[in-house]
Amino acid sequence: MPVLMTSDLKKHAGKILDAARLKPQYIFRDGRLFVLAPIEPNAGFNPPEGHFSEAYPLDEERQRLEKAALKVPQSPKR
Repeated sequence: MPVLMTSDLKKHAGKILDAARLKPQYIFRDGRLFVLAPIEPNAGFNPPEGHFSEAYPLDEERQRLEKAALKVPQSPKR
């Protein structure tokens, strides 16, 4: 596994990003190892609507509450 230094990243950012499209690139900085790899925009699990409806049947009130909750902006507290 070839490991790049931060100075390599600065000098050759375009080439390294192009290489990361094909396989992960490893970058070493301040005693820590970082991985540069592409991800899919929606890499999280997003089941289709109703996917778990048989496993977890919801009454109408619960469905209304869950749909309303989806409209509320979600963000982590920092």
